Amino acid sequence: MKYNFNQLEELSKPQSEKYNSNTDEEAFQFCENLAKSHYENFPVGSLLIPKQLRKHFYTIYSFSRVADDIADENLNISIQKRYNLLNLLESSLDSNSNDVNSPILKAVLNTCDNTAIEIKDLKRLIVAFKMDINFEHPKNWNDLYNYCSYSANPIGEMLLKLFNENTNEKIIQSDKICTALQFVNFWQDISRDKAKSRCYIPLELIEKYGLEADNLGADTKKLQNCLDELYDETAKLFENGKKLVYLVKDKRLKMELRLIISSGIRILDKCKSMKTEIVSTRPNLVKSDAFIIFKNAIKL
Repeated sequence: MKYNFNQLEELSKPQSEKYNSNTDEEAFQFCENLAKSHYENFPVGSLLIPKQLRKHFYTIYSFSRVADDIADENLNISIQKRYNLLNLLESSLDSNSNDVNSPILKAVLNTCDNTAIEIKDLKRLIVAFKMDINFEHPKNWNDLYNYCSYSANPIGEMLLKLFNENTNEKIIQSDKICTALQFVNFWQDISRDKAKSRCYIPLELIEKYGLEADNLGADTKKLQNCLDELYDETAKLFENGKKLVYLVKDKRLKMELRLIISSGIRILDKCKSMKTEIVSTRPNLVKSDAFIIFKNAIKL
């Protein structure tokens, strides 16, 4: 389910006429329905997440999904209007939960009231979506890592907070995995991002391999060399960060992390197998990949 800009406006303000949740239960159900309606290559709200925590997982996903839709799915709307709407969503997070009926905001404020997750965690995500609206081609790896510190790493940190496993050591490893997952998303979406006039391959690599930013496939040999470096950097993050699986204590969280990491690695492998076609075609997971993901998850 994708929302148009008017619907996103309704979901971003504390009081909504169109989307009205009178109870927390209604708000959480709205978020669950939204989360399950979106196709994702990565697991969303796995049954491994304990039932009492799953609603918060769906809520965080739904909040992120709406903010992402504001930034990326209504490109016919002016940059300023989209930016202003993200500002509204951000300011709405400071509302008193008793004064909110908009479902996603109502649910996410409940999550912040009843778990270790904080409003500032959600506001970090909004920083990334604002960066998407005012896109600047990353100059180097540092620019990409900085972006991921807002776009991806807070998600893993919030998951750890749900399980009360958010020690400094675990957060460091979680950030590596989340950054790797974000990188995978960049590489699998090269063709989609091109349609949005975006490219997340650092300029220093484009220059290093003698590529043309607006025509990456002009020289397939040079492109392949560049892709190899992108994939190597991503694989190192997965390898270094998978220590997280052994650090967390909760057995269900361990398995959830195994599946998430295995899914990311599987998609990275699919990107590799497509070679230079990745710049024109997006890989997808199919049913047969589920067995491979599960098998590899057990081995982690």
